[in-house]
Amino acid sequence: MIWEYHTSVLTSSDIIEFYGFTKDPDTLRYMVVMDYANKGNLRENLANIVTNNWNQKLYLLYEIISGLSKIHEKNLIHCDFHDGNILNHNNLNKEMIYISDLGLCQPVKSFLGKYDIYGVISFMAPEVLRGKSYTPASDIYSFSMIMWEFTSGVPPFNNRAHDLQLSLSICKGERPEIIENTPQCYVNLMKKCWNEDPLKRPSTSEVKKVIENWIFHPGNDNINEELKSNIMEFINASIGQNNFATKSHPKACFKSRLLDFTSKKLNEVLESENSQAYHASHSDLNDCVIRDLRSLDESNSKKLNEIPESEDSQASVKANEMLVSEDLNDYIIKGLGSLDIKADEN
Repeated sequence: MIWEYHTSVLTSSDIIEFYGFTKDPDTLRYMVVMDYANKGNLRENLANIVTNNWNQKLYLLYEIISGLSKIHEKNLIHCDFHDGNILNHNNLNKEMIYISDLGLCQPVKSFLGKYDIYGVISFMAPEVLRGKSYTPASDIYSFSMIMWEFTSGVPPFNNRAHDLQLSLSICKGERPEIIENTPQCYVNLMKKCWNEDPLKRPSTSEVKKVIENWIFHPGNDNINEELKSNIMEFINASIGQNNFATKSHPKACFKSRLLDFTSKKLNEVLESENSQAYHASHSDLNDCVIRDLRSLDESNSKKLNEIPESEDSQASVKANEMLVSEDLNDYIIKGLGSLDIKADEN
């Protein structure tokens, strides 16, 4: 099955050539036989990539998104797209990029259990962590993390334990810190790719077109002002420096694995936290109402003390009722106004 998926995209020069399988006679473990990449994977080259000029970075990204686009054009999804599955090769001083490890590359179905999660947490889209199916949009989310690596020189969330807590943070919207002096047009594209809503992420063809325009822009006579401004951002941007800690957290894991928690567990924690936040907000609202009512009562008592004694006790009682009624009405109207509910006039 893996062979079928791989051979369906072998025509692309951006996909590593795959020859088959072999078996180690000593360990009896199976191994994949493919072309040799003499510079290892992308993660091993980040420290050098971050010091490249922007034209070099964009060209490497263009090669990566082109390969991913070829996969999506075949109605396939990589499902395990991260810097360890992108290989670097130097051929006669020309940098080559190849996408590899298409073992999970498949249309929709998965060999995993219903609630199992497999992959590298820091590259996984929030909806996948929650148990939703892989889509081309989830691959695009992973690509956004590679974009971020090109500005930082380190893998995303390398200073955090890769556990349930990080997964919860990602699902609640946390993303890597934007690196200072990154061109704003690049940041905008990256943020679109890591959008919480997969339907709002661009397709591989759209991302490819944007990066293509940044690199192979038309002549000055045909270039629009927005593209001209974007290109100037890259020209004027300083070369990145690796200011992040290169040593990863001892519990950070950048190899694909079956996670030690399920999407069911993650969703249960998220729902529990949402429920607690809901009750906490209502508790705060109740406390606020009680404080306001106490203040209202004290105010009314003060006003009543200021009313001169009347020979007619009924008039005094009526004055009391009117004061309470007026202040309570004011309070209710203010409360309704804060909820954007228009009070009907009596």
